[in-house]
Amino acid sequence: MTRTNHAGPASLMKGKLYHSTSGNGNWHVADTVSDEVGNVHKVNEKIVVATDVTHSASSAKMVRSDNGKQMIDFLKDDPSEMTLGRRIALSLIDKKWYNPRAGEDDTEEQTSADMEGTLRTTSDALENGATTPTRQKIDDFDAMMHNRKPSLAKAWAYFEHVALYRYLVPEDEKEKQKKSICVRAFRKFFCKGDKKLERAEPGESDDPTRLYSPFFTPHKQLGDFGLGLGLYFSTLRVITFITLIAGLISSYNVMYFASDMYLPQEYQEELPFLLRGSAICTKRTWVPCDNCECEVNGRSFGTFPPERCAREVNGTRTFILRNDCDGTPWQLGATNFASVIWLLLSTMALGYYLKRQEIQFDEDEQTAQDYSVLITNPPADAKDPDEWKKFFEDSCDGAHVTVCTIAVDNDFLVRTLVERRERLRTISNMQEPDSSMRMLDLAKVAAEEERKRSFWGRLIAMVAPGVPEHFSRVVALDAKVEGLAQLDYPVTNVFLTFETEKDQRHVLSSLSVGSAKANRNDVRAVKDPKHLFRGKYVLNVCEPDEPNTVRWQDLNAGAWQKFKETAFTTFCTLVAIVLVAVLVNLANDSSTVGAAFTIAIFNTLFPMFAKALCNFESHPSEGLKQTSLYFKIAAFRWVSTAVVISIITPFTNTLSHENGLVSQVYALFFADIVTTNALQLSDIMGHIKRHLLAPRAATQDAMNLNFQGTEYELAERYTDMTKILFLCLWYCSVFPGSFFLCAFSLGVKYYVDKFCLMRTWKKAPQLGTTISRFSRRYFFTIAIAVMAVISSYYWSGFPFDNICPNDSINSTYVDSVIVLPKNVSELRFAFNVTFTEEDVDYRFCNQNLMAIGSGPTFPFVPTMTTDTTDPSNWMTDDQVITTTYFGWAAVGILVIVIVKFVYGWLVMFLDQYRNSYSAVGDDQGIHYSDVTSRSAYIPQVFSGMFSYPLIACNTEKIDEELFDWTDPDRSFGYYDLSKDAAKLLADLHLEEIPGFSVVKHYPPEKSG
Repeated sequence: MTRTNHAGPASLMKGKLYHSTSGNGNWHVADTVSDEVGNVHKVNEKIVVATDVTHSASSAKMVRSDNGKQMIDFLKDDPSEMTLGRRIALSLIDKKWYNPRAGEDDTEEQTSADMEGTLRTTSDALENGATTPTRQKIDDFDAMMHNRKPSLAKAWAYFEHVALYRYLVPEDEKEKQKKSICVRAFRKFFCKGDKKLERAEPGESDDPTRLYSPFFTPHKQLGDFGLGLGLYFSTLRVITFITLIAGLISSYNVMYFASDMYLPQEYQEELPFLLRGSAICTKRTWVPCDNCECEVNGRSFGTFPPERCAREVNGTRTFILRNDCDGTPWQLGATNFASVIWLLLSTMALGYYLKRQEIQFDEDEQTAQDYSVLITNPPADAKDPDEWKKFFEDSCDGAHVTVCTIAVDNDFLVRTLVERRERLRTISNMQEPDSSMRMLDLAKVAAEEERKRSFWGRLIAMVAPGVPEHFSRVVALDAKVEGLAQLDYPVTNVFLTFETEKDQRHVLSSLSVGSAKANRNDVRAVKDPKHLFRGKYVLNVCEPDEPNTVRWQDLNAGAWQKFKETAFTTFCTLVAIVLVAVLVNLANDSSTVGAAFTIAIFNTLFPMFAKALCNFESHPSEGLKQTSLYFKIAAFRWVSTAVVISIITPFTNTLSHENGLVSQVYALFFADIVTTNALQLSDIMGHIKRHLLAPRAATQDAMNLNFQGTEYELAERYTDMTKILFLCLWYCSVFPGSFFLCAFSLGVKYYVDKFCLMRTWKKAPQLGTTISRFSRRYFFTIAIAVMAVISSYYWSGFPFDNICPNDSINSTYVDSVIVLPKNVSELRFAFNVTFTEEDVDYRFCNQNLMAIGSGPTFPFVPTMTTDTTDPSNWMTDDQVITTTYFGWAAVGILVIVIVKFVYGWLVMFLDQYRNSYSAVGDDQGIHYSDVTSRSAYIPQVFSGMFSYPLIACNTEKIDEELFDWTDPDRSFGYYDLSKDAAKLLADLHLEEIPGFSVVKHYPPEKSG
């Protein structure tokens, strides 16, 4: 059998050729050689038997290699274990309206890309993840630029086996049939709470795997997806419980506000059920007020909004609405204060609980971080891994270094190589399948296209570049790479992974001296001279983040550069907050519901803007980037959700039903519970990509990119949780039922986020504890302090009508008067009001202790009087008691929070001058080389045009087990950027390109 090799290599090339035998399902495997004219000849034929080996655990169809090893064929998954979307897609895959390529045969015919690639034996090709015998791994990016014929079935297999999380099926379940949902629910809640699942590597094809269940995966397993993500779900679950208990504590206030003592039942009929336990007051009376002024919005000091003002028909006298609800009994304030104390104590307990969760999640999942150290100040010329290995073996009691990664300051070179690949990929996507990608051929194509362009074509090319523009850029990039790749770059960071946790902990405890002393090379800080590198360098040793959270292109940014970037992005965030506040104000003038949904929309859109800002910043790790993102989104959402509503709502509308403060808060909760979760569950863009765009993609890579899942940010999820909690704590005094709404909202988020994590979200880096610690260290303490301060403010403001009674009534008011509210103009809305000599008239008195024109009145206690504000004019005796202890307690809590922050900052400062290392959890006694899902610190760069990361070092001597991902169709060499540089510098005959980071593996010797 002879086939033509379309790539036409100029020299003899060996390979493997696969073809199916008819009828029996077996495959013929032959060693092949390509002669100089490109003909392929079969020289050593073998037979590979394809058998169906059904595991009840996964019902996967297996392929058996000639050495007897069985590999799982992802295309033959059991439909019962597929996602609903995949089952629907496979049922429609033969429909032209759904899949334009329906009917095309992509199994018997092989593209040139399938025929070429890395030259491996049959078993090697299968062992390294080939999903079928017809596919061998492609090793050369430049030579293999031809488009592969896309397969929608393979893209769905990629989605479920690479993009989504899977776990290895336990041995005791491999022969068991899948149980019904009722049985699984019973076992989940009563039998399998402690069942341990082991996360599978993306593309795992050796052992049966299953998708994690969104409903039956134990909470303790959520740490498999990253310590930070596990802590997020733990926090979400605990805060749900805390707010539920706070709601039960506040039940007295809910029942009081819903009783006749506060608001008679006839006035509550117009309120929604969930608002009947709030401080909304619909029992109001029109009273005369000579010195009261009305304004369009009623936000200026001393003015009232038009809906609370009325004028006399055919007269000039002014009337104001008085709230006739008593919200001042001391029991209300005491109950609210009890909830403050509960939350304060719970927050302290939350910190201890999450620390225990950190240890539990960390011990449950062994990762490279548990065995590794990072050196941030190595000598610039210390690029020899053997030197580092010898140093730690000699100075740290024989600590065995298993992997050494030496990162250099080559960011510019790597960015250039990444852009080069992206440009070539773009050109390839513009070409017909099997078109030549040789530079001379591309030059001809570019010249022909440019020659044919009209005037309008040249204008369009300025906006939408074509092949000529991309090719010109590739030529320039090639020249740039040829220069940059020859340079030597200084070493900036060294990652060392030891064989045991014991060695790692010994190194950290022995060599840590504090970053300030290490950066100054203070040799006096080192107790043992053997811990000095080269006998004179003090090393700054710390524990690194997880390998897939390292941002390799940002490792070398300077402090001044980071400061400028952060200052700029923070300014942009503040501008965005002000702009959105203005827009919410405009929406609120039209409708309360409109303002609520405006806030919800911007709360959804702003994270995308904040993410773009953070991409402008330089962060050495994904955890620090997420912390920056958390700060921006949290600041925006806290202000837009809670603070803006308070500012734009007139003080006298606090207890109003229409356009009132509580009604707006209720609308925000409703929008978050219903709208936000519905949009998240529907995953509209994800379905559009998978079911509409993917079937029409031109290449397999382009198709796979549509199956990577919906991107999410852990910082955004944290702020989504904290914004609801912040909203609840801000308004809990006037809306005690918000505790129950908050608990319900967070409980729904727990399960919605869990479902999305396992079915729709794109895999994220395995973040550590940075964002969790930042959240509980700053947010929760600030939130409790804000709750205490704002609650004391609201208790001081009752009855929220800004009027105080005089001793008598002006005789001119003693009569029946026809009045017309100022927010209407038609006389049919006028009504009659009668006053007698027993009544009194009213005057304006400022009850808003935070009003700009009232002067400083903090803390919000009765003794804080100013020229315009005297609390004794409106406060009842009970109210004086409540505001006194609540106001001063709020001050005490605020002081405690400030002291806590200052103490924390002081400890952080002192840690720079001392050894602050402390081991977390117990040594599990597992060797690094025995960890099933181990990975190493390998420099990688993510590109939106590739389904897998691009590798910024030489991969030839790196064990494939050290990568945390596998492409079933291509080898790791395909993604190796150093190969691109090596080809461009081929004329120099260099043994190794000097401009790249170095990764070296030292596997331990096997005993026996």
